Amino acid sequence: MKKVISIFFIFLLTLVCFTACDDDPADDVKTGKVTFFNESSYKVIVHRDAFSGPVILELNPGQSKTMDVRVSDNYGVGTTFSIEYLRAITDGTDKFAGEVLASMIDPNVQITRIIEENKPITIQIPQPKNLEARSAFITILNSSSLPCELRYLGQTFKQTGNDNIPIPPIGGIGIYKIDGIPPAGLSIQNYQIVSTFDSTTIDTFTAQNGFIYNFIYDGSAVKPNELNPIMPIIIK
Repeated sequence: MKKVISIFFIFLLTLVCFTACDDDPADDVKTGKVTFFNESSYKVIVHRDAFSGPVILELNPGQSKTMDVRVSDNYGVGTTFSIEYLRAITDGTDKFAGEVLASMIDPNVQITRIIEENKPITIQIPQPKNLEARSAFITILNSSSLPCELRYLGQTFKQTGNDNIPIPPIGGIGIYKIDGIPPAGLSIQNYQIVSTFDSTTIDTFTAQNGFIYNFIYDGSAVKPNELNPIMPIIIK
């Protein structure tokens, strides 16, 4: 008798499991059609909720895209979309550096709309008015006759635009992104430019968001070059 009860109990558990598995919660998610239209001159990334929230999509300047977005279920408050603007700091033709994009935000461009099922809407992404950069960059112009690379305490960095490690000799440019800079700036120290026969330390400096810190390496010494703001500069 006990064996029959045990078999019946196992059967019930199996039936409950299959029933639960067939009831896919995704089938209950309601969505609305949202068309995003990028009116700005920048490539943009659309985040749901905060600027650090999940990425919804990317759009080139003038591009639009329609997609399903989960309906707003917060009692009429609406769904917020935060816009990240990207600016190229290279002209895209540099055979060494590749394409490098700087991330910027306009704190005022957070768009809130109520998303409803069966009610399509269009969200227009405007041209920003008050951009704030969220990173800085180091560029190294290698004027020596040997390849070189950037290191920090034994760690070798990859270049931002092409994932290469060595910077080619005689005019090659390496570009490196610095993230996580606090409002007071970030002290950059113990960074070294290393080649086959030389290791040279870059003088300590404080990096601030929104700037490109340029250096020239000649094989035996590294010298700071002009400091550029991200906004108006394009490195060729």
